[in-house]
Amino acid sequence: MTDSRRPLYSLLHRVIEAIIGTASRFVDKIVTNRHMLKCLVIRELKSRYADSLIGFTWAIIHPVATVATYTFVFSYVLRSRLGQHAGTNSFLLWLLSGILPWFFFSETIQRSLSILIENKTIITKSVFPSELLLLGNLLANLVKHAIMFIIIMLLVVVIDRRLTYTLLYLPVYVILLSLFTIGLSWCLSAAYIYVRDVGQVLNVAIGLWFFYTPIVYEPSSIPDSLQPLLRVNPLYHIVGGYRTAILNAGIPSEGFYDGMLYLGILSVVVCLLGGAVFKYLKPDFAEML
Repeated sequence: MTDSRRPLYSLLHRVIEAIIGTASRFVDKIVTNRHMLKCLVIRELKSRYADSLIGFTWAIIHPVATVATYTFVFSYVLRSRLGQHAGTNSFLLWLLSGILPWFFFSETIQRSLSILIENKTIITKSVFPSELLLLGNLLANLVKHAIMFIIIMLLVVVIDRRLTYTLLYLPVYVILLSLFTIGLSWCLSAAYIYVRDVGQVLNVAIGLWFFYTPIVYEPSSIPDSLQPLLRVNPLYHIVGGYRTAILNAGIPSEGFYDGMLYLGILSVVVCLLGGAVFKYLKPDFAEML
């Protein structure tokens, strides 16, 4: 190793050690508070449908109604047709496999804004690991995510009559999506306590982000000149990854692994930055709430 490179390697080594140390401490906190986290997840699931007659069934009805609307508009009204690389001839399956991660992402992010405020009594009256509230919200939505995935896979078996080995890619994308989402949740929920306009900005951003992501249209329909801009979007790679895992029976498309690497790096960075922002702002939560 040359003298000129030694400081760079030393800095990189310290950064990696800091990341590993932070991750290790957070995992220890989760293990120590695992019972509390389990209770938070159960409470979160129950509280959303506590006063409704059919309870948790609404968790299925809402996304199904949305998918049915988009399927009718794009498949029957606009008569959209899928290309040869879609992985299926069924617009319904294609839409479901793409909108599945979007529901998880958008619901978790939007719900995260109000969680700290709703639990301000716990935060202000006791020493409480408030970051676990956001993690509990994510895990509660992950339960809904798993249920929707099972329903989609049943439809894939019924309609396309096949399962694909590319399903092995799905856990990777679930983990990366979760890291990206929890990082944003920590950052936005902490910022919302100080600046309530964050909620209005997020509502606009989520609406624009949905159409910026190729969920109801194929990426190939976008001009080549705009493709680099599309690939910057992490949800582009997540939606593509889900469709590859659920629908594709062949070899992943060119650039698939490059996209996975980009998504992996970005998800880890967002998770670490979100955690750092939350930790920095957390000491003043009690006063601001």
